Amino acid sequence: MQTNSKTKPANVISTAINILTSPSEAFVELEQRPTKLFPIGLVIISTSLMLLWYFLTVDYDWFVDETLSQANISERQMEDAREAMTSMSQTTFTAYGVLGGSVWLIFLWAAQASYLSLASALNGDRFRFTNWFSLIVWTALPYFLATIGSAVTILISPNGQLSSLDLNPLTLRNLGIQTNIDSLNSIFTRLDLTIIWGIFLTVMGYKNWLQSSWFKACTIVLAPYLLFLGVWAYFALI
Repeated sequence: MQTNSKTKPANVISTAINILTSPSEAFVELEQRPTKLFPIGLVIISTSLMLLWYFLTVDYDWFVDETLSQANISERQMEDAREAMTSMSQTTFTAYGVLGGSVWLIFLWAAQASYLSLASALNGDRFRFTNWFSLIVWTALPYFLATIGSAVTILISPNGQLSSLDLNPLTLRNLGIQTNIDSLNSIFTRLDLTIIWGIFLTVMGYKNWLQSSWFKACTIVLAPYLLFLGVWAYFALI
């Protein structure tokens, strides 16, 4: 959709509020001015601070044992892994955890934007990587709510024995969704309501910008996720 005239620029706080409460208005603003720094900074900094708090306050010896108990590996592999983890100080492990979390988010956002850029190139529309990257990072703002939830969980768990699986109260697992299928439970452990919210916002943004049908928007945006889940299910069942 080609916008004939630009609207008055909105400040980033208004855009952030609109993403959560009135997405269509936010999409108009982002179509005209594909900003990125505010959502990247908010999500990365808040996530990093939460992880820093978690790793520095968790009972490290307990954390190592708890983490390894969740791994489906042999006793020999478990001992090697325990030796590798305990060879690092808690401060070093914290630095790796915080840095790794930030790098993973940037990589994930860039991968999503690259995929949508490729789809745009094939469809011949006018949107490019910078547009899609802006949309992806802004629609990731709901992740901030999961960070707040995790911070509250840390606050009410003062003994330091808090599993990483219990950290985010908004995961499907922690909301009580579980099955007898381990592979599905693994997905429920990692998938939370803010991720689903963010994906839905991305679908809405695609539909809004391209003036497409819901079916096309869902097909284009959700294809990588469905492919990933299909591959996951295949290897989990063989």
